Amino acid sequence: MATEAELAIIGAGPAGIAAALTAATAGVQVVLVDAQPRPGGQYFRQAPGAAAAEALPVRQLGASPVCVMTDTLVWGVFPAAAGTGWELMLSGPQAPSRLWARVLILATGAYDRPIPFPGWTLPGVMTAGGVQAFLKGQGRLPGRRFLLSGTGPLQVAVAANLVQAGAEVVAVLEAARLDWRAARHVAALWGQWPRLAEGLRYWRALRAARVSLRTGWSVIAARGRGQVEEAVICRLDDAGRPIADSAETVAVDTIAIGYGLIPSTEVSRLLGCVHELRMDRGGYVPRRDAEMRTSLPGVYAVGDGAGIGGAELAQIEGRIAGLAAARELGHLSAAEAGARIRREQPGLARQQRFAAMLAALFAPRPGLYGLADDDTIICRCEEVTLGALRRAVAEGAADVNEVKGLTRAGMGYCQGRICGELIGRIIAATLSRADDMAALRAAGCFTARPPLHPLPMATLIALAEEVGD
Repeated sequence: MATEAELAIIGAGPAGIAAALTAATAGVQVVLVDAQPRPGGQYFRQAPGAAAAEALPVRQLGASPVCVMTDTLVWGVFPAAAGTGWELMLSGPQAPSRLWARVLILATGAYDRPIPFPGWTLPGVMTAGGVQAFLKGQGRLPGRRFLLSGTGPLQVAVAANLVQAGAEVVAVLEAARLDWRAARHVAALWGQWPRLAEGLRYWRALRAARVSLRTGWSVIAARGRGQVEEAVICRLDDAGRPIADSAETVAVDTIAIGYGLIPSTEVSRLLGCVHELRMDRGGYVPRRDAEMRTSLPGVYAVGDGAGIGGAELAQIEGRIAGLAAARELGHLSAAEAGARIRREQPGLARQQRFAAMLAALFAPRPGLYGLADDDTIICRCEEVTLGALRRAVAEGAADVNEVKGLTRAGMGYCQGRICGELIGRIIAATLSRADDMAALRAAGCFTARPPLHPLPMATLIALAEEVGD
């Protein structure tokens, strides 16, 4: 297995695969690292033993000279000791402990945005991405009677997939209030014919199954003894707050919540890339130039890990970064790389317009973040409640890292991926308003520290022995 490469790419989803194929075609020595058993990410994921053919990019990757390391965690990235390039710390059954690369492309993807409410820690409350992982990754249902609640078209896709898999879907609750104001974004749909056709297929599947689709509604509580047994749902006002006297209770065993995605920026934050708060792109994202280059030389960021935009945008960004990296490594001339990057610009602009439309229409309203009460657990790993977090802010904690120090929130297994943004919003809401951008910036984000993931004991022992030698 390779221990050196010209280009290392972290993440084998649509963006990472596109970057790897583009750079490899130009003659770059590429190593592609991913934590999952197979490349493809959530978008190209298939159940084990699936009869359907793998997606074309995954097949192309298998036929390429790219060295693919799956089942491999990147738990740390540091400047190389020699002063040139980057050193990746790895953990995997077939991976070396370290990988050195001259150039990095970060294609780290995203994870589901959580919005807490009373009962959200009950077994049976899942994210939409978690439900998809069951369907695509394991080929089985995580429940029988489902309620979906959140924002955005992913909900309709997941609901249709559940129906096709034999589940009963009671309702799909869309928190956004889609009205005449959505008409201003119609132009962004031009050229999105495959997406529109896919959406129509999903809608027809739900209609045939008589699934109720309610806009301007959300789940506000889950109830049950040791397991979800019912959901309390409610109509929302324009700010996302529950409307009095509109609550209903429905019997379900599984609630799938999907309020969009948060970029996974742990690696770029650990490296020290400059970040900016862009709620239209999902939260904190690395600052980039037109060729996907971050503030650090030789480090590029693409796909949802650099700003939520979907698979089509991710693949275009991956190709642009792959071309720029090939030029930086001397495999393409400036003229050839520039010409090929310019050819990507019309598609890039079209997909950026579509991403901006989705962000404008389906961003969670601030009132949704007020569903939790003081007894609601916010940090699930350390079981820190909203009340405890509010007390920490009242005692003088002014940013997320100070709250972390006082409460242990963010110190658990997920390293703050679930509670990090929530704590920032709680600070902003306590000191100002939950949607006050200045207050959110002041609250900041958790400092990334290695290891970025929990590690097997064998990895730690091997590292200690290596250091001891």
